[in-house]
Amino acid sequence: MLQNINKYLILLIGGILLTCTNPFTTREGQVEAPENFSPGQNGTYDPAVNPELVFINLKKALQDKNIAEYMKCFIPQTLEGQPHSFLFIPEQHFVNEFARQPWTLNDEQNYFTQLVQSQLSGYPKLDLILAEGNEIPLNPITPTSVNDSLESGSVKYNLRISFTPDSGKTYSGLLQFRLFKSRTPPEVWYIYFWQDNALNQNYDGTWTALKLYYRKKAL
Repeated sequence: MLQNINKYLILLIGGILLTCTNPFTTREGQVEAPENFSPGQNGTYDPAVNPELVFINLKKALQDKNIAEYMKCFIPQTLEGQPHSFLFIPEQHFVNEFARQPWTLNDEQNYFTQLVQSQLSGYPKLDLILAEGNEIPLNPITPTSVNDSLESGSVKYNLRISFTPDSGKTYSGLLQFRLFKSRTPPEVWYIYFWQDNALNQNYDGTWTALKLYYRKKAL
């Protein structure tokens, strides 16, 4: 009798296993992760609770071509004038063109939006290197501003842009950033001042020249 019961249990368990879905196969209708998923689109950016994270987020936003996260690196319009406003100081070779029409946050967003648009999938590819990969030195703007207002020294940058698999350009120069920490929650750091300078009089190879190109292109 016991032997017959054991045989019955074995047959029953075998039948259940045959009707179960294999847990290691993809179920019909299950949504796969999209192939073109870009890091930084689902909250993977850390709020810039320290100034170093501003630079990390800036480089990442460029690489991801993420317009919203790129703009989060700069003082928002809602905070302009409290106590700082966004200011871009172009390479002096182009100062007259910017004097007629100063660069604004809207210009910053418009230029970057144009830059990352492409009909070629995956392009352009952007890669920013600051301070040749070394730590960026930051100092208080005033003796008492160590906790809320800092400036970088003169930092070398290389912005590599590949527009197609066969064409690209590297923009290089020296920049200086000033950052401040908002007193409004979530109390993160922002860039509010950006100065650009050429290396070896290579004016057309600066970030300023890149911004000016897209400003003129939009006209």
